[in-house]
Amino acid sequence: MKKDLKYIIFLAAGALLYIGIEVLSPKPVDWTVTFSHRDKNPFGAYLINERMPDLFPSNDIKNVNLTLYELQDSTPENVLILASTFSPTEEDVTSLLEMVHDGANVFIAAEYFSGTFSDSLKLASKDYFFNENLMENIIQSDTAKLHFVNTGITSSGYSYRRNNTHNYFSSFDTVRTSVLALNDLDEAVFIQSKWGAGNFYLCTTPLAFTNNYLLFEENNEFTSKTLSHLPKKDLFWTEYYQLGRMEAQTPLRFILTSEPLKWGYYIAILSLLLFILFETKRKQRIIPIITPLGNTTLEFVGTISNLYFYKKDHRSIAEKRINFFMDQLRSTYRLSYSEGGESWLESVAGKTGKPVEDINDLFNLIQQIRSKPQITEQALKELNNKMDDLNLA
Repeated sequence: MKKDLKYIIFLAAGALLYIGIEVLSPKPVDWTVTFSHRDKNPFGAYLINERMPDLFPSNDIKNVNLTLYELQDSTPENVLILASTFSPTEEDVTSLLEMVHDGANVFIAAEYFSGTFSDSLKLASKDYFFNENLMENIIQSDTAKLHFVNTGITSSGYSYRRNNTHNYFSSFDTVRTSVLALNDLDEAVFIQSKWGAGNFYLCTTPLAFTNNYLLFEENNEFTSKTLSHLPKKDLFWTEYYQLGRMEAQTPLRFILTSEPLKWGYYIAILSLLLFILFETKRKQRIIPIITPLGNTTLEFVGTISNLYFYKKDHRSIAEKRINFFMDQLRSTYRLSYSEGGESWLESVAGKTGKPVEDINDLFNLIQQIRSKPQITEQALKELNNKMDDLNLA
């Protein structure tokens, strides 16, 4: 159980460390174009949504994800749409034209207008990077200027990155349409088209309404003055044409769209996996501890030694001790005993690191013991001590 607890603590600490890193580490910048009033990323529309109460102080502003067909029943007076491309269905176009004809005002900012809608209003939008004079456009500076046609609104231009504002209206119905703003190539980017009792306000620079540009005061002014063409009435802002329904199709999708719920879900899954890992594994019966057999060799040697010692057979014990000593010399230092000889004694002294005098005394004692049929207990102890001093083991 203690072993399991150690692994559980280790895995839990690892999981908490990972979660901490995920929560505290800086998030990479998300450059996705959403035009969502909730998104604070560069190309979200959080800041313009925060400014809406200033632009329409006494009116309701409703953020929805409905089609124009679905909005028609609400009889909206103002409609705002921000999208990369505006190409509604024929059903939506029919509802849209009826709403505007009855007096609604619709503001649509999109880089491209196409399909039934553009055909009905007799307009077309293009990207000037793909015009015949492409090389001329490329050599322009990275910054593009947008300005209102009516110099009474402002005489100066508003600066944007050229690759974010390169779309324009290449054609439109000049009878019912007025140009409200131009780019620095004198191409229309913001127009008003009358339709029955209402108006269309169409703009080809939707990125100008995103957080990325509203951080700058002059760009904030351009956005505010553009939207101020709408009358001070209730406004429906539908994000359907950029984001779709944005509805949670399943409970799991709903959970994963919320940061706290998502992390709670991950922690629950991790806890379940830990439970399965440590609680449902096969239980083993306790393996008994078997004490290994003891080494009785030393006891046996001691018993035999005592037997010789108590019999006072010191000569036999000494001979066995001498034989064991000679075997150690052979196995450890590759030295075979020969009678006498100073060179041999010097070899023993050199390899054992002992003085030659001590080696000579030991072998003189060995010769004396071997020359006698019996020896005293004192002689046996002296022999043993001299051999122990060499420490060959």
